[in-house]
Amino acid sequence: MVREARVARAVVPCIKQIDTVAGEWPAQTNYLYATYNGVENDVEFDLKNAVMVLGSGVYRIGSSVEFDSSCVGCIRELKALGYSTIAVNCNPETVSTDYDICDRLYFEEISFETVIDVYHLEQPKGVILAFGGQAPNNIAMGLSRAQVKIFGTSPDDIDNAEDRFKFSRKLEALKISQPSWKKSENVDDAKAFCEQVGYPCLIRPSYVLSGAAMNVAHNEEDLATFLKQAAVVAKEHPVVVSKFINEAKELDVDAVALDGQLCVLAVSEHVENAGIHSGDATLVTPAQDLNKLTLDRIKEITFKIAREFNVNGPFNMQLIAKNNELKVIECNLRVSRSFPFVSKTLDYDFVALATRALMASDNPAIRASIKPTATLLKGRGRVGVKVPQFSFSRLAGADVMLGVEMASTGEVACFGKYRYEAYLKALLSTGFVVPRKNIFISIGGYHAKGEMLDSVAKLSKLGFELYGSKGTADYFQSNDINVKPVDWPFEEGSSDEKTSNPSSSSFENKEFHLVINLPIRGSGAYRVSAFRTHGYKTRRMAVDNGIPLITDIKCAKMFIQALNAVGRRPTMNSQVDCVTSRSLKRLPGLVDVHVHVREPGATHKEDWLTCTKAALAGGITTILAMPNTQPPVIDRASYLLASNAAQEKAVCDYALYLGATPHNASEAAELAHLSAGLKMYLNETFTTLKMDSISDWTKHLVSFPKNRPIVCHAERQTLAALLCGAHFANRHVHIAHVATAEEIRLIKDAKERGWNVTCEVAPHHLFLTEKDLPEGIREVRPRLVTEEDKKALWDNLDVIDCFATDHAPHTWDEKCGKSGAIPPGFPGVEYMLPLLLTAVQEKKLTLKDVTDRLSTNPRRIFNLPTENETYVEVDLNEEWTIPKNGGESKAGWTPFAGRKVHGRVYNVVIRGEEVVVDGRVVAEPGFGRNIRLSKEDAPSSEEEPDEEEVDLSQLEMRRPTLSGDEQSPLHTPPRAVSPAAGPETMGRHLVSVTQFTKIQLNKIFEVADRYRHDVERHVNLTNVLQGYVLASLFYEVSTRTSCSFAAAMQRLGGTVISVDSQSSSVQKGETLEDTARILGSYADVVVLRSKEVGAAERASKVCNQVVINAGDGAGEHPTQALLDAYTIRQEMGTVNDLTIALVGDLKNGRTVHSLAKLLCLYKGITLHYIAPTAELQMPQEVVDYVAARGFTQKKFDNLAEGIHHVDVIYMTRIQKERFSDEKDYEKVKGSYVLTAKLLNEAAMEMHQDSLTGLSRRTSPIVLHPLPRVDEIAVELDHDDRAAYFRQARNGMFVRMAVLALSLGRAEV
Repeated sequence: MVREARVARAVVPCIKQIDTVAGEWPAQTNYLYATYNGVENDVEFDLKNAVMVLGSGVYRIGSSVEFDSSCVGCIRELKALGYSTIAVNCNPETVSTDYDICDRLYFEEISFETVIDVYHLEQPKGVILAFGGQAPNNIAMGLSRAQVKIFGTSPDDIDNAEDRFKFSRKLEALKISQPSWKKSENVDDAKAFCEQVGYPCLIRPSYVLSGAAMNVAHNEEDLATFLKQAAVVAKEHPVVVSKFINEAKELDVDAVALDGQLCVLAVSEHVENAGIHSGDATLVTPAQDLNKLTLDRIKEITFKIAREFNVNGPFNMQLIAKNNELKVIECNLRVSRSFPFVSKTLDYDFVALATRALMASDNPAIRASIKPTATLLKGRGRVGVKVPQFSFSRLAGADVMLGVEMASTGEVACFGKYRYEAYLKALLSTGFVVPRKNIFISIGGYHAKGEMLDSVAKLSKLGFELYGSKGTADYFQSNDINVKPVDWPFEEGSSDEKTSNPSSSSFENKEFHLVINLPIRGSGAYRVSAFRTHGYKTRRMAVDNGIPLITDIKCAKMFIQALNAVGRRPTMNSQVDCVTSRSLKRLPGLVDVHVHVREPGATHKEDWLTCTKAALAGGITTILAMPNTQPPVIDRASYLLASNAAQEKAVCDYALYLGATPHNASEAAELAHLSAGLKMYLNETFTTLKMDSISDWTKHLVSFPKNRPIVCHAERQTLAALLCGAHFANRHVHIAHVATAEEIRLIKDAKERGWNVTCEVAPHHLFLTEKDLPEGIREVRPRLVTEEDKKALWDNLDVIDCFATDHAPHTWDEKCGKSGAIPPGFPGVEYMLPLLLTAVQEKKLTLKDVTDRLSTNPRRIFNLPTENETYVEVDLNEEWTIPKNGGESKAGWTPFAGRKVHGRVYNVVIRGEEVVVDGRVVAEPGFGRNIRLSKEDAPSSEEEPDEEEVDLSQLEMRRPTLSGDEQSPLHTPPRAVSPAAGPETMGRHLVSVTQFTKIQLNKIFEVADRYRHDVERHVNLTNVLQGYVLASLFYEVSTRTSCSFAAAMQRLGGTVISVDSQSSSVQKGETLEDTARILGSYADVVVLRSKEVGAAERASKVCNQVVINAGDGAGEHPTQALLDAYTIRQEMGTVNDLTIALVGDLKNGRTVHSLAKLLCLYKGITLHYIAPTAELQMPQEVVDYVAARGFTQKKFDNLAEGIHHVDVIYMTRIQKERFSDEKDYEKVKGSYVLTAKLLNEAAMEMHQDSLTGLSRRTSPIVLHPLPRVDEIAVELDHDDRAAYFRQARNGMFVRMAVLALSLGRAEV
């Protein structure tokens, strides 16, 4: 009532800008505040398609930066979806109050009064409450009653969750277990309940933040005291008393739902037992101690709650687990403090997904992009641990004990490969110091001492000197652990202060490097004592003297375990501790099935170290080495010789081929299990292993085990013979380095016949031909091919199973013939992947094509084991040139030298170990492993994915996946191109330029820019206005305006109906109003051109559809002014601070009337009015309008004087149709003719170009609304300064923007 009375009397606040520049310049930032000490607003409330986001409010424990990350993420996602953003928050420490985060920021408290005032002023589409924590939720119901549109879960459902009584009743209806509870009507009822279930009991007020007034009562006295406190905090909301469960594990669930359907969820577990507020607890995600049965039950409970409460957006739930039973204790239908933590740890943007879920009701396209699949996210191979940070050292006398009410003032989260590593990193990040030597231990209670027994024993084994209170030391000494007693005068819990503390000097001198104090009252189940106990004094002495202190038994055990497992200081692991600014894509481990290492026998060409380093540099994690070494690998002795060399030097994984000879079929079969496969050389090559006899081939085809492949060098006729022989032997063969059209067609034909054959192609046959390299250098087997052969390979990619380099290094001198005969072969293992990624960039291949042929297919064909924790990270976008030195290969050259490629390898990990970091090979010789000798690996097989995928890959964050075609989560895709972007609207009618604001102008130009870009790229835009109709009502002749509107409408997919004065019912006497009304019933927008001033205004009053003024006599032409200003901005780079000359019939020129007024939205404009007579000067109404806005105006009748040193010359014709007497027209016709001479004389002074050293003239550009008569000499048409034809073309883009915005169909 008070508010209604105040508003009725116009007692409303004004919105003012905060002066961020101390009055030295006009404040331009969007910092705003509401005040009653003002008479006008500093801003215009013209944001369209805006959404209001409420922050977390003032700085206080539990409600500050914890929710800020979620607010910022929401605002950014809204912008990406095309919405304007309005933020309300008043904490200067938050990022959401930075000037560049949102479109408009109100630095105000989060209260109903403030929010409703801003809401009515700004008129946004709605308000988002879900990302600001508890404060926005507390006013949800009030806003709902005030008819505020709230995006997300309805306030009624929020109330059902926040009201402890309603929530508990809902859980009962769902048959979801919860601690025994009762609504507190009075103290007597609460006492009766507590006596029934037994103490301790938890008092839980509703609608509170950070556990305010939440306490654990242990007796009737506690209960009465705490109920009074809760009643004060909860006010009109109910207070519930529930049974407190000791020694239980607490779990956090963060989730997102759409219209009650669960989308994704993440489960985190607390290190501390239940009873510690989640903001103070140590949090681990993904949960490490929960089995599948428990996780499935959590998922089931979360699904039920999302459905029951109709959750639309984010929500958080807390559960406790004990004795294989789960109980729900709380649910908040908003983001939690842990939302950013789980998002980063699990590499999934929960906030972005939640924002889309909130806005799904506003945009069907957003709804269509979300698939509620109830996915439980389990992470990507790392663990995150979040630890709290406290300020007890600054709070004199405060007890360092935690409970159900939040006390922490900060938190730090770190990642690790396992929880202990992550925990130690996070703990150290808070300023915690690992003890050097001496540790003081004081543990209350026999049960706690027993629980700590193994942990204290570990401390002793780690070499620490242990000290303890007498009772603690006696217990551990009795268990053979040396703990030196400190002579405390009293045992833990005594309140007698008569005896001084003899060990205080040990604390003051920091002789103890860590204090572990675990009082019997050390969990949230116990109230902190009001008495100054010995334990209290111990904790205060530790804090006051800067000694690290641990007061929770679970944290103490975890810290000791971390020390034991990790050491005093964790080593850096770049896989989890580092991020990159590059857009990296993760690929699976890649295999090159055809590599010649040259060792043993020719290490001057290549050896195992240089070859495998080249492979790693090229992103290859496994090579299969050919047998044609010296000696060749054909028996056990030669195999061991090659294997020993590889074992000593290789830095990537490998396997060795056996070479087939006429005499080793039996021995090769015996060694098959150790080999990559059998290599048969059937054509001439650089080897002594060639076999000519088909009978020798057949021996191997029959005897070699079928679980190992036979790889054949077979060309042309030999290939045909081999295929037939393999078919008759009923076995698979793999054809190496297919090169010609004839060969690929043979293989294709064999596959179509069902023959068991696979093949590979080398990069030099895909990317080079015989004409690309000189004689000698181009020697390779098979030889380089013709363009026709190369095309045949590309045309038959579906026939090719593998890409393989045939890396066959020879030195440059050998290839130049300096060492005798030129050997065939190219080095290439380092550059295959960049060449293929370049083909991906050129759309010749997809990323899946590459990974299939370098990973999936090789592992299947060669029966290779799975490579766990093995992957390659590449920058797909980096362009670079292949060097002449050949890279890591000892050969020192490459046939691809000088070629520009896209895609560079940056990181390679094999078996979890980094072998390439930032493009540098760091693996030590001997790291590589013979994959055929590994006992722990099994043949590759299809594995079940760890988690069900959600069709929201654009929301995944900065971690790589192993998918072939998915966008790398290390790459953040540009959100602005989201298909779910919302429409931007401009207004009801477009009659005059005076209705525009600068923001609207910028929006029109922004959309026009995009349409211009799309049209020039021939992007199909017909979906924008498909199904819409434009009525073109032109009572005056027109070419540019009518055609540009028609073209704009048709390019956007709409249709046009045209009416003119000659063919319409105007000839029968129909009025303008009737015509406009009728056309409005046929069309969605009416574009009107008339001879009468004010015609568009008249039509807009009766037409039900949008009316656009296309010129009303000598009045206005707003869309012409828009395209004029747009052209000036395009040509000059800015419109501000320009001098613009308006030339011609200014009295009748509606274009100049509109332009002069529109330019008033800019700053620093000077207008020159140039007319041949005083009668044709600018109308006084326009002059007064411009003058009222403080701009300079000058009048001229001499053209040369008027255009001297101006920036823009805007020529207009003398309009014959506006003169009632033709003689008057003839008097002024041709008064002004702009020539090249005049234009040059008008230019600025000559100046020296600092970049080129040439003399240049700053010249004005020339505009004209057209049509022209004789006012611009034709000689200027080809002058770069003549922009009028470009101006006319711009008219279409601007009118496309105007139509789309007017109809609310502009995707921004």
